[in-house]
Amino acid sequence: STFRGPSVYVAVLLRKSCFLFTITLDLSWCCVAPPACLHPQTSKMSITGSTLAADPRNDLGPGSGLEGTGTVCQACGGFFAGTLSISGGTSNLRLLRACKTAKDSTSSKNGNANEAEYLSSIKRTKSLDKLAPPLDFLPCDTEERGVKGYTPEEVVALDAYRTQYAKYRLGEAEGAKGEKPTEQVVVVANNSGGFLQESEAQELEQLRRELALAQARIATLEKMELGETKNFNTLDSELNESQLLGRQQCRTETHRRAALRLARVNAAQSEVASKAGRGSVEGSSYDFTTGKPVKTDVIVAHGVISNPMFAAFEIIPMASASSPLFVFTDETVNGLYGDTFVQGFEEMGYVIHKIVLPDGEDAKTLEVYAKLADHVLSIGIDKSSVLISLGGGAVANVCGFIASTLHRGIGLIHFPTTLLAQCDASISHKQAVNAPHGKNLVGSYYAPIRIIVDTDVLQTLDDWLLPDGMGEIVKHALCQDVDLLNYLEEYEGPLNDPVFLDYVVRRTIELKCEVIDIDPKENKEAVVLIYGHTLGHPIESISHRMGTACCLSHGQAVAIGCVIAARVAFLMGLAEESIIERTEQLCAKYDLPYLIPADQSVDRIMSKLPFNKTWTKEGSMMALIERPGKIFNFDGHFKCPVDDAIIREAVEQTMAPFGTIIKGSGSSGMLRKNKLSNGDLASSTITTPVGPPMEKPGEGWAVSADGSCLKGDC
Repeated sequence: STFRGPSVYVAVLLRKSCFLFTITLDLSWCCVAPPACLHPQTSKMSITGSTLAADPRNDLGPGSGLEGTGTVCQACGGFFAGTLSISGGTSNLRLLRACKTAKDSTSSKNGNANEAEYLSSIKRTKSLDKLAPPLDFLPCDTEERGVKGYTPEEVVALDAYRTQYAKYRLGEAEGAKGEKPTEQVVVVANNSGGFLQESEAQELEQLRRELALAQARIATLEKMELGETKNFNTLDSELNESQLLGRQQCRTETHRRAALRLARVNAAQSEVASKAGRGSVEGSSYDFTTGKPVKTDVIVAHGVISNPMFAAFEIIPMASASSPLFVFTDETVNGLYGDTFVQGFEEMGYVIHKIVLPDGEDAKTLEVYAKLADHVLSIGIDKSSVLISLGGGAVANVCGFIASTLHRGIGLIHFPTTLLAQCDASISHKQAVNAPHGKNLVGSYYAPIRIIVDTDVLQTLDDWLLPDGMGEIVKHALCQDVDLLNYLEEYEGPLNDPVFLDYVVRRTIELKCEVIDIDPKENKEAVVLIYGHTLGHPIESISHRMGTACCLSHGQAVAIGCVIAARVAFLMGLAEESIIERTEQLCAKYDLPYLIPADQSVDRIMSKLPFNKTWTKEGSMMALIERPGKIFNFDGHFKCPVDDAIIREAVEQTMAPFGTIIKGSGSSGMLRKNKLSNGDLASSTITTPVGPPMEKPGEGWAVSADGSCLKGDC
C-alpha cells in the first residue's frame, strides 16, 4: 500500500473473498482505526441489501442501482456513503458519521447469527499470535478521530498492518479447506526508516549475495582476459602422445572408480532406504545458511617480531583491546624473542599471557591440545580474545586448532618464525594436530585474522632449519612456477642470504594465496599444495616412531614425497623421466633427502595410505605434474587415480641402499643433537635400530622368533 495524501487503500473482507477499494477520505472526519477495530470476528464491512439501502441516519434517498447507497463498518460503526462496485472496481466513499467504540460494536457483531456460526467453524489463532506487535496509535474515542500528528511513515505502517491482517484472514480461510495457508507477512524496518516485508528482505539479502559472487566472478574473468590469472587447465594440444595416453587412462580409471563408488553407495542406500523414513511421525522442516568468505591479511614486514610497537599497521583488532591475549611459542623461540615480543604488546596496553610449548612435532598431540585448552580456559578468555602463535609450523597448528575450538572460534594471528612456516604451514586456514595413525588427522578449517611474516628472524635459525623450509619451496616451484624453479636451480649464493630468503618467501606466499583464494578445500587447482604429501606424510609419521634410524622433519619428508610423485608420473606416462632427475638434483642442492631411509618398510608405508585425505575406498588419488611448473589435469580434475602397484614400485625405487646415512632434522633426528638425551645418533638408545636389517632396503628390520617386532614399530 502507498500513502497518497487523502487517499489510502483499505482491504475489505467478505466471507470468502477480499476486495481492495480506493477510498477518498475527508480527513476532518476520517478515523484511523486502531488494531482493535480489526478483530478477527468484527473486521468486515456489511454489504447486505439492508445495509446498502438508504439509511435513515444520513437522509439519503434511494438511488439508481447502488448509487447513493452506503455501508456501515460493523467494527467501528462508521457509515460510508457513495458508489460501491461489488465487481472489484473503485468508488468514492465519504465518511458521514464518526465511529463508535469497540465495546459498542459488539451488539452489531452478535446480531449476525449466520456469520458467527460460519466464523466458529474455522479454526483460527488470535491475530496477535500471528502478526507483528501492534503499532502504538491513539486510542479509540467515542468522538471523531483523525490522523493529526502522524507522519506519512506511520500511516503507511498502519496500512501495511491492515493489509497484512487481510491476507492472514484470507489465508486462514483457505487453509481451513485443506489448502496451504498464505505465508505470514512480517514488516521489517530498515536503517533508512522504510519498511520491507520479511520475504522482500530475504530476497534482497539473497540478491546481494548473488551480486557479490557475480562481481567476484567478473573480476576473475577480467583478469583472465588480460592475462593476469593463470589458466590451470591443459589442452590436449599441449600434451605429447604419451601424456595423451596417460590422460585417457586417468579418465577411464576415474570413470571406473566412479561406477564402483556409485554401486557401493546405491547398495548402501537400498539397504538404508528399506528401513529409514518409514515411520508415521511427521516433522516440520526448516533451514538456515551460515558462513561467508573470510579474508585473511598476509603482511610481510621487517623487525616487527623484535618489537611489535615498531609496526605501522594494526596487529590486534581494536575490538580486542580489553580482552585477554595469549602468545603460544616454543622453547627455542621463547629464548630468542619471547620476552621482548610480549613486552611490546604490554607496553601498548594489552593484557597478554605467554604459553611455552615443547619444540617440534612433540607438541602436536591431542594430549597437549587438551592440556593447553584447559589452561587457557582456566586463566579466562572472552569472545574477543586473540591467540597469537610465535614459532614454527607446529606452534601455528596447535595454537590455530585451539583458537578454532574455544568458544567455537576466537581470534587467531600467526607470527611464523621458521622458513617452512613462513612459506607454508602458517600461510593457511588449516589447523590440526597429529593422531596415532598419522599427521594432521584431527583439525579444522579456520581462517586467521592476519599473518605477519618477518623474514629478519630467519637469520637466527639453526642451519638445519633452512633446508627444512626449502622442501615446501621446491614443491611450489615444481608445481606452479617454472621461473621460480629456474631461479632455484641457478642460484649459487648462501642459503641464509637475506635477499634470497625474502624473495623466495614472498614468491611462495603469492603462489599459495593464488590457489587458496579460488579453491580453499583443495579439491581442484589447490591440489598443488598436497604435491609430495601423499607419500611424504606416511614416511614422516613412520620416521617419528621409537627406534627409527632417521627422524625426518616435514620439509625433508615432502622432498622425498616429491621424488616419489615424479616417479609415479613417469611410470604412468604423464611426465618425462627427466623430471625425476631434476627433482633429485634440486633436493640435493638444498640439502634435502631424496631417498627413503633404508630402515623403513614398503609394506608399512603402503598400509598408511588409507590415513591420507586423498585416499578413497576405490583407491589412492595423487597430485602429479606433467611438466615443470604445471600440475597434471584432465576434464577439470587435478587429482589422478593411481594404482597401488604403481605406488609400490615407485616407493621401492626410492628406497635408500643400506649404509646410506640420512641426517634427519625431526624431533629426535641427528641434526637436532641438542634435543637428544645422549647427544648423538650412534650412542642414543632411542634412535638406534634394533636387530639386523633384512636382505634388502624397504623390508624393515628383523623380528624376534615369536614374531614380535623388535623395532617397536609394527
